[in-house]
Order: sequence, then C-alpha cells, then structure tokens
Amino acid sequence: MHKIDNMARKRRVWYPGATYHVMSRGNRRTAIFKDHTDYLYFLELVSKVKGIYPFKIHSLCLMSNHFHMSLETMDTELWKIMQKILSVYAEEFNYRHGYTGHLFEGRYTACLVEDERYFLEVSRYIHLNPIKAAMVREPLAYDYSSYKFFVNNTVNENQRKSISTSGNWLIHHVSYPDSEIIPQSSTVCLWKGRYPMQSRRC
Repeated sequence: MHKIDNMARKRRVWYPGATYHVMSRGNRRTAIFKDHTDYLYFLELVSKVKGIYPFKIHSLCLMSNHFHMSLETMDTELWKIMQKILSVYAEEFNYRHGYTGHLFEGRYTACLVEDERYFLEVSRYIHLNPIKAAMVREPLAYDYSSYKFFVNNTVNENQRKSISTSGNWLIHHVSYPDSEIIPQSSTVCLWKGRYPMQSRRC
C-alpha cells in the first residue's frame, strides 16, 4: 500500500501592506494573450478586482504567455486577489477562443518584497522583460508595460490623446513609489543595454 503524503501546501506570508512580485505563466507555456482584446480585458479585469479588493500596482508587464506585476496589498490577502483575477480571466479567455481546460500553469509565483533594493530589482526585471524576449529593442516601445509611465508620470492632454487604450489604463492604475523614499530616477533604473539580475526565487 502506497504511503499518502498529506502535507498541506505552504501558506504564503501575508500582512496588510505586503508587496509581492507576482508572475503567472500559461499552461505548457502557451499564450494567455492572443490579441489586443485579451490584453485590454485583463487590464480591465484587474481594475474591477481592485474595486472589490483594493490594492496597488507599482509595475506591470503583460507578455504573450505570462505576466509580471509588482503588487502591494492593503487589507486583503494576495490569494483572494489573484484567485479572482486568474479564474475570471481564464473563463473568459476559454469562452472567447473556444478552448477548454487549464489556462495557467499551476500556482502563480509570488515573491515577497521587503526592502528597497529588491523593490528596484523587481522593477527592472519586470520592465525589461520584453527586451530579454527580443520583442522590442528598448522598453519604451512595448505597449503592455508600465515603463513609459514610470519614466514620466506627468502626461499632458496632447500626449494623452496619442496614448493607446492600454496606456490610458496604466496612467490611472499604476501607483508610483514615494519619491522621497525612492528617487524616481532610481526607481526607473534606465536600462544600459543589458538585462538586469534575475529576480530571486521565492
């Protein structure tokens, strides 16, 4: 008779105000965003979930088969936020594209961010993902990232008219760190032609 392992899944560390580097990938590394509509639906869903369980997004990048977010919780545990986002998105994605089965690969990854140095490392890692994937040559060229609004979060009316729908979402929903605590130039960590240190394992 086989021995049954009843060990429970390890609980994530959480407290009000906890910040995480969150990542989730498509099952078998397949696409979780197939077109512009998928990207926008995901962003709008994040906005709706924020209305239910308030939280802050410090940086974000949506790739074709995975996404990254630097997410700061408030009074709601991370698992409730992510369960809502991932389950609703997966159901809509499968319905829209005529698929069945799991969209995401297992449990999402969440690394607790507890110091400024790691916060900056996560920001670099997230914003430079499209460079590593050779999707664009510089981060400002990627539409589904908060990078361009990190560089300059003051957007005038003329600029606003030329910004894509995803860009307008990012203007309203990305939270910028306190410049007195973390200088804006340091937070952005403008890339110098090389990919940053890999994000630490959780």
